[in-house]
Amino acid sequence: MPLRYSLLIAVVVSAIAVGVGSCAKNPAQADGVVTITETTSTTTTSIIPDVTGTGITQTPPGIGLAGATLFTFAAQGLQGGKTPYTFAWEFGDGGAAGGEAPQHLYLLPGHFTVKVKVNDSSDKSVDLSAPLEVDTVSGRWTVTFAGAMASQSLDLVQSGTAVTGAINHTSSGPGAGSGSVSNPRSMQLSLTFASALPTPFVATFVGDIEPDLRTWKGTVTGYAACPCVFEATR
Repeated sequence: MPLRYSLLIAVVVSAIAVGVGSCAKNPAQADGVVTITETTSTTTTSIIPDVTGTGITQTPPGIGLAGATLFTFAAQGLQGGKTPYTFAWEFGDGGAAGGEAPQHLYLLPGHFTVKVKVNDSSDKSVDLSAPLEVDTVSGRWTVTFAGAMASQSLDLVQSGTAVTGAINHTSSGPGAGSGSVSNPRSMQLSLTFASALPTPFVATFVGDIEPDLRTWKGTVTGYAACPCVFEATR
C-alpha cells in the first residue's frame, strides 16, 4: 500500500478514537445538570397543660368557733399551667380575698362553702371548693372532775368571743360567771359561787376544746380540793 494511503487511514482512526473518548463524561458533571438541595425546617409548638388541684385545706382543722377561730386556707395539689398563679377566694359568708394563703374569721355560726379560682399566667384556671362548719360553745356541757367530786351540768352561752356560764353545784349551791373563747379553740370561764358555805369562792376553768367542739379538757382552780383536772362534754 502506498505510504500516503497508510497515513490517511491512521489519521481517520485517531480521530475516531478521540471522539469516542470525549463522550465518556461523568453524568453528574455533564453539561445542563443542576443539583438542588432542599432544607426542611421543623417548628416546635409548646403545649401548656391545664391547671389542676386536689382541694382546699384549712388551718386549724375541724369545726370553727364563731368570732374566735381565725382560719388560714390554702389550695392543695396545684400543677400544670404557667406560673405564677393568682387566687380569688370566696368564704361563703360574703367575704372574699386574694393571695395564696388568706385568713378569715367567721362571726356567725353556720355551714359554709369555701371556694377559690386559681388562674395561671396563660389564662387557664381551675375551681376548687370545700365545706366548712362554724359553731359556738353554747349548750349544756357535762363536767366530770378527777377525784371524788360529782359530775355537774354546765350551761354555756357564747356571743362572739364572750362566754357566760351557770353551773348547779349540789353542795355549794349554784355558780355563775363569765369567760371567753380564743383562737384556735381555747376557753376560760370563771364561776362565782356566792352562796357557798362556809366561804364563797370562784372556780376558774381553763382548757382547750377538741376540733369537733364536743369535748373541753383542762384544769380548774378555786375549789378547796383543786387545782384538778376536768373534762366537759356535750
